[in-house]
Amino acid sequence: MPRAEGMNVGDEHRVSSVTYIVNVRLPTEKAHGLQLARMCEAFQRLHIRTALVHPARRQPQWLIGMNPLDFYSVRCQFAVHTLPNLDIVRTERWLPGGLFTVAHFAHSLLWAEYAVRHAPLLAPADFFVARDIPVAAALVRRGLPTVLELHRAPERWSLRLLKRVAENPFLRVIVTMTEALRQTLASRGIAITKTTALHDGVDLERYEGPPETPWRVDQPIVLYTGHLFREKGIETLVEAARRLAPDVEVKVAGGMPQHVDEWRRRVAEHGPDNVEFMGYLPPERIPPLQKGADLLLLPNSGQHPHSARYTSPMKLFEYMAAGTPIVASDVPAIQEVLEHDANALFVPPDDAAALADAIRALLTDRARGERLARQAAIDVRQYSWDRRAGALARAAGYEMHAPPGTDGPC
Repeated sequence: MPRAEGMNVGDEHRVSSVTYIVNVRLPTEKAHGLQLARMCEAFQRLHIRTALVHPARRQPQWLIGMNPLDFYSVRCQFAVHTLPNLDIVRTERWLPGGLFTVAHFAHSLLWAEYAVRHAPLLAPADFFVARDIPVAAALVRRGLPTVLELHRAPERWSLRLLKRVAENPFLRVIVTMTEALRQTLASRGIAITKTTALHDGVDLERYEGPPETPWRVDQPIVLYTGHLFREKGIETLVEAARRLAPDVEVKVAGGMPQHVDEWRRRVAEHGPDNVEFMGYLPPERIPPLQKGADLLLLPNSGQHPHSARYTSPMKLFEYMAAGTPIVASDVPAIQEVLEHDANALFVPPDDAAALADAIRALLTDRARGERLARQAAIDVRQYSWDRRAGALARAAGYEMHAPPGTDGPC
C-alpha cells in the first residue's frame, strides 16, 4: 500500500483507536450515512476503539430525535459525538446559487477548524479520518495523522486546498473509491504515491437470513434499491420497464421523499403500470428484498462522470451478497468489480432497449442467471467492511491488533 511521504517503515505501529470527523447530517437517508456507520462498526469489530464526530443539523420531521446507531441498526456500538453548528444549509432556499456555494464552502472551512479543535479532546485517536477536504486540511495543520477519503473529483478551490493537504507530512493517505478516481487525482497533480483505491463493502452477515417476497404477483420481480438521482439511470430503468410491461414487475426501493413523489406522479400520469416506487425503507429491510427478487438492476448513467467513473455503489456489493442475478451498466466504475458474463450481465449505459433485452435474457435463461449469481456471491467475500477497514488502516501505515476476519468485541 502507498505511504505518505516522509513515513518510514519504522514509523508503523499498532492502531488502537480511530476517530471520524465528518461534516454531514446524521442520521441521513443518504448512502454516505450508512457507509460511515458500517465503517465505524467494522473498526470497532476489529478491536479498534472508534468514534464519530459530526455537526448538529436540522432534520426532516421523520428523523428528528432518531439515534444514528438505532437508525442504521448498528450491532457493534461506537461513540457518536454531535458538535454545535450554525446550519448553513437552511439558507439555501433564500440565497442565489452562486452565493450559497461560496457561503457553504466558507462555512465548511470554519466548521472544520472548530471541529478539529474539539474532536481530539472528545475522542483522541491514533489517526483521524475525514471525508471532506476542509476537515483534512484542518487536521494536518494541527499535526494530526490524517486519512482523507474522497468520493468525488475535486475542482477549483477544493483542488487547490487538496494539493496543500497532499503536501503535508501528516497526511497518511488519500483513499479513493475507485481506481479511476485515483488516476483522475494523479492527472490533476496529486502524487499517486499519496493515494490508494478502496471500493465500498458489504456486511455479509446481514445476508444470511431468508428472502422476503411481499409483492404477491405472478410476474417476475426486478428490483432496484437506492437513490433516484438522474445519474443513477432511473430514466433508463423506467423506459426499460415500459418495454417489459405487462410481463415483468419492476420495484424501486429507496430515494429522497421529493424524488419518490415526483416519480410516482410521473408514472401515474404517463405509465408504465408495472413500476412501483416503494420509497425509503430501513436498512434492515433491504437484504431480504434483494434476496427475494428475480433480478437486481444497476443502471448507472454513462453521462455523468461520478456515476460512470468515481462511484463505488454500496448496492453493487449488496447485490452480489444477495445471490440474485445482476444486470449492470457497462461503465468503468462497475467494471472494476464486476465482469460481463462472469458475475453479472453488462448492458450499454442509458440504453433502455438493451436493458430490457438483458432482463428478458436472464429471466428466460434461469440457469445462466444462477451461474452469474453464484460467482458474484463468491467474489463479494473480498469486499466485506471488515476487510476494508483493515486495508484502510494498513494503507495509513498502521498494523492491526487482530487481522480482519477474527472475532471482535461485538
